[in-house]
Amino acid sequence: MLESILVALSFGIGLLVVQHLRRFDLHEQEPFGAMAAVALCGGILSILISFFLYRMLHANGIHIRAGIPSTLIFVGLVEEAAKLAALFFCLPIIRREMDEPTDGLIYMACVALGFSLIENWFYATTHPLQTGLIAIRLVICTPMHIAFSIIMGLAFFWTMRFKGGWGVLLLAYLFASAYHALYDILASQWILLPALYLVVKGGYLWMYRLLGYTAAISPFRRPLAETLLEDGRPALEEGLECLDCGNRAPKPTSRRGRIRVQRCEACGAYLCSPSDLAQIVHQYGSLFGSLKRRSRRLSRHRKNLWVLVDGNRIDRKKQVACFRLDEFSDVLEKLSQEVRKRTERAWWFPLRVEHQLGGD
Repeated sequence: MLESILVALSFGIGLLVVQHLRRFDLHEQEPFGAMAAVALCGGILSILISFFLYRMLHANGIHIRAGIPSTLIFVGLVEEAAKLAALFFCLPIIRREMDEPTDGLIYMACVALGFSLIENWFYATTHPLQTGLIAIRLVICTPMHIAFSIIMGLAFFWTMRFKGGWGVLLLAYLFASAYHALYDILASQWILLPALYLVVKGGYLWMYRLLGYTAAISPFRRPLAETLLEDGRPALEEGLECLDCGNRAPKPTSRRGRIRVQRCEACGAYLCSPSDLAQIVHQYGSLFGSLKRRSRRLSRHRKNLWVLVDGNRIDRKKQVACFRLDEFSDVLEKLSQEVRKRTERAWWFPLRVEHQLGGD
């Protein structure tokens, strides 16, 4: 009974993960239906392909045994190959949707999600007495399967869009397989759990970094100033208190998805909530993951006043963020350029040459 509940919970978590992934597609969101279809079809296909590859290994005398690190290397090679092949089979579903680099990451993540959910179901039905381990798998394994594979999604996009990208895709596959194998080896040895924590943490940071990079190079990305100034006469709504002049009157309000920004007509400052400011930094500054470490006090003499990045102020007590549009927009452009350059200079980044060939 408990195993069935955990399996049902696994699928519920899967739907939440698909929706969460969709939120990272900032500039042109993918249809939820297409993402769910790829998670289902890609998950089934990747499981079937992995079964076939494991049988091939077994027929050639290679056996995967728990606790023997050398055999676990093949797990990464097999499962990442299966997920990548499944994504190719799903191409008819997503061909029209593949119009920016983030799409490759999103759909590769959907295949990995489907693979992990089905794998969890098989594990629950074949190991009914290990409910504690199944619960741990729900929390750790699904996100890690996504983290392993996500770089192949970026290489997949480049391979589909530009000629001569197959070598890059091979490098991405080998990198994903090596990271997967490292995770499996560390997870098989309890004494290595501290190192496993570093690998899991690194996987999350790597995933957010790639999402930020693809957001930075998206052809649909536009500067913050351009998107806000295109509203000729936005509607007036109940006003936030301006941190510059104290004006509380109703203000022209622009909305961009979940972001709500107001302009103070008295002094020209722009206002939003701290959570909206964080979303602005995600979308226009291409910075993903937690931004708490970037928050710092602006002045010891002005209580409750903080900054997230240069060019803005946040009053935590009043729950208002304030910025000058031109100044803050320039800061966000610089942040986005830094994200792009820092990622392309990374030693693990396999698309350096291909990105130059693509010339976005």
